[in-house]
Amino acid sequence: MNELQREYYAFINNMDVRLGAFVLADLPETFDKEDGETVKFPKDFGPKSLPMLELFVLSRFPTPDDVIDPENRRFVEGLIRYLGETYLRAIGGAWDHDEETGNGMPFIRPDTEEGPLKGEPIPILAIILAAVDARTAEVFTAVLSKARENLGGDGEPKRSCTGLAMGMLTAENSSEEEVEFLTRFIGTVEPGIAAWTQEQADPSSWEFGREALVRLGKQLKARYDSRDEMMTEEETEFVAGAMRFIGETIRRIGFGQWRYGADLEPDDPRSRQPFVRFRVGDQNLDMVPWRLAQTALEDSNSIASGLDTIISMREEEAANEAAAEGDGAKSDDAEPDGTK
Repeated sequence: MNELQREYYAFINNMDVRLGAFVLADLPETFDKEDGETVKFPKDFGPKSLPMLELFVLSRFPTPDDVIDPENRRFVEGLIRYLGETYLRAIGGAWDHDEETGNGMPFIRPDTEEGPLKGEPIPILAIILAAVDARTAEVFTAVLSKARENLGGDGEPKRSCTGLAMGMLTAENSSEEEVEFLTRFIGTVEPGIAAWTQEQADPSSWEFGREALVRLGKQLKARYDSRDEMMTEEETEFVAGAMRFIGETIRRIGFGQWRYGADLEPDDPRSRQPFVRFRVGDQNLDMVPWRLAQTALEDSNSIASGLDTIISMREEEAANEAAAEGDGAKSDDAEPDGTK
């Protein structure tokens, strides 16, 4: 996997947290229009939010050069996520990436009347640059209108497409403290793991998978005799890297979401700790990387066993869904006989 692919998968895998944090922390609750009127800022990923979003972007960036300033990268990435997800909901399609399109950033490959993903790519960063250059507050909507024309008919998507941000943080399921922490923390996960693996004997062998978790469990058990040893200042860097590797591995494989334990009781293992939440059916399963790292001192297989638990639950969930679909098909087939 090359660097561009790694960045793309990190972009997609962190969509829920990063997009949720952008909506909560970076988009305002109200906005003052040029005529002085104060209006509520829409954050619903609907087409009607695009003109207001574009006005807000123009107020942030005087020139296209400001958009690509490294100091604004976090905000611009959040903007790309929001704008792309808004287009996905309105016209259908999927996120994509390649070497040439999108100024090195993920872009949208839209559906058209010819079929799914048949449209010309919509390079989100290029659209933002064009909007800031034009300063008309009409570019975001014009792009969507053109894409709707390519859908043919009434301009409605041919398939249901709700984008990727189904589990994102909202004001209802998270606190301001959690959003602030995750906004900082998520950006340290990928580089933290990269730096940590470079310090290992064989950096290229630390891929996100069960085998690496088994090896890490053995390493922790051999390295530390007690939890107190893990908590010394000298071990902070190693433990922080290991914790990020554990959490990111099980998150990617089990399709989880980074969260942070704000406002929890002190005796809760998640309290003041980043953890990974998995939504299985109508229940949440939370795994705390710091806690998993500690349990490896007694059982070196405990970290991998945590991943096994998630995989098993996902397999059971898939089996139940398949069975339900099968029962539905049988019911449909039997319906004519039942109505005789």
